[in-house]
Amino acid sequence: MIKQAELVGDWSNTAGAKVHVSADHSLTASGINHAVPGYKCSTSMTAGEWQFWVQDGPHSLTTSDSATEGKAFSVTANTGDSPSKCDLVAKVQHDDRGFNICLVHDPDETCTAEQLLRKDPAQAQ
Repeated sequence: MIKQAELVGDWSNTAGAKVHVSADHSLTASGINHAVPGYKCSTSMTAGEWQFWVQDGPHSLTTSDSATEGKAFSVTANTGDSPSKCDLVAKVQHDDRGFNICLVHDPDETCTAEQLLRKDPAQAQ
């Protein structure tokens, strides 16, 4: 689980993707195609939104504006393209280098090490 305060900030990967997560649930991004292979929408988001996924019963999840921590969050892409095909799931993981984010279309997908987003060094927790 990552707390909202740990999530807020700038994230990037070595391939050139950059994401800024704000406390007000807004999100901006560039180079998304460098984090999500086959991403067919605009590679930049200037007015995206994010929400943590929370348990909504024994076998279901829903997004929540009020949740302050989570294992994953949704990214709604306000890019002008069809929202349903542009929206992403961000899986939060933790390894020996700290938290990382894997952006995917389907929660069953995984990321390569090059695709993983990591918090920029000046902001890392």
